[in-house]
Amino acid sequence: MRIAVQTRPWGVDRNRDDLTGILAEIAGAGYDGFEIGNQHLDLAQPDRLRTLADAHGLGIAGIHAGGEISDPDAIKRARAQIERIADFIVAVGASIMPFSGQPKPDKSSTELQTEADNLNMVGELCAKRGVTLCYHNHNWEIADDCAELQFLMAHTDPALVSLCLDVGWVQRAGDDPLAVVNRFASRIAYFHLKDTTADDWRELGRGEVDLPPLLAAVKALAPAWATVEQDTVPGPAVDSARISRAYLHQRMGW
Repeated sequence: MRIAVQTRPWGVDRNRDDLTGILAEIAGAGYDGFEIGNQHLDLAQPDRLRTLADAHGLGIAGIHAGGEISDPDAIKRARAQIERIADFIVAVGASIMPFSGQPKPDKSSTELQTEADNLNMVGELCAKRGVTLCYHNHNWEIADDCAELQFLMAHTDPALVSLCLDVGWVQRAGDDPLAVVNRFASRIAYFHLKDTTADDWRELGRGEVDLPPLLAAVKALAPAWATVEQDTVPGPAVDSARISRAYLHQRMGW
């Protein structure tokens, strides 16, 4: 298993204008690679990202995407863009597309089925290219005993749709991250590793997530990549990234 970090806490401006500097900091902090949102990239220039990653000795864990999957037409309209992202993932030598949905209160069973159908469609586009679609949860899919996530996993094809389990959002939803890992273990292909209090994202080991048994379960599943993600940071992103990386090394030998 390789350890990556999400570039989100470096901010929109640096992701757009100083990716070289970000990657230098990520490499210096001891990470094996990084995940980045597709919105920060010129999808017409995959060679640029691959060259930057190679120059810093980093792998590309995934390119994050997303959409309004409960709308029967939105994903159809976004199909060409999703295909461009999948092609970009292949071109840069990666293989994972973490994919987020959108919150909407009181989704109907019809809307949930639409979400599942759209995920199957996106998953098929990815699978044809050798890319693994990993649905990324937030808190709303975990509410009410994982009702939405359970529906999506029950109504999508495991050959087309895997799960990127974000353990921080599980904690924020009031559920037990370890229990959720065990519940959905057969579908998890990728992790976002996070720590948090009730209202503050923290570096690993500085929040309320019971990380040691959780990380042991992650290790047992042996995904190719696990990515540290901290949505907000109190200071320079690289400082938080170093703290989380040191925690994983000291506690798990990763």
